[in-house]
Amino acid sequence: MKQRPSQSSLEQEAGRYLQDHRGRAAIRPAPRAGRAAERILRPLAKKFGVGVDQLTQYWPEIVGQRLAQWSSPKSIQRTGGISTLIVEARGPAAAVLQAESRRILERVSTYAGARSPTRLRVVQGRMRPAPTGENSMNSAQASSQNSEKVETSAEARLLSALKRFDKSVKARGGN
Repeated sequence: MKQRPSQSSLEQEAGRYLQDHRGRAAIRPAPRAGRAAERILRPLAKKFGVGVDQLTQYWPEIVGQRLAQWSSPKSIQRTGGISTLIVEARGPAAAVLQAESRRILERVSTYAGARSPTRLRVVQGRMRPAPTGENSMNSAQASSQNSEKVETSAEARLLSALKRFDKSVKARGGN
């Protein structure tokens, strides 16, 4: 019968074998794309202001739930020092949006900050129907719908607007 080598000599042989027959080093994983994109996009967002995607997300809070069903922001055009928010609206909602343009621009500037659009252009067009159902509604829309039903005094509406503003600032990475 052969005698088994001791544990320490077995470990030494295994170590020697691994050193002699070592394969290539493992490939390091790719860096996270989200972190790299954030490093690039955060300074651009500060320099150029918010984009249409962020406005679309908070559009019901900016124009109100009823007008949000009939309109949506399409693009922001910047020429020279003037930026124009282009909104696509369906039917008579375009006239209402145009009439409310000053209020809408004030709310957009409250949300977007210093680099917000200074003009509003309403374009009549075909709107895709808004998704219905509770699954498609985010929590911000649900809370704004609930708060619109309950709020009757001007003070309650102001407090609600300040809370929504605080949430949007925190969502954009503000302190």
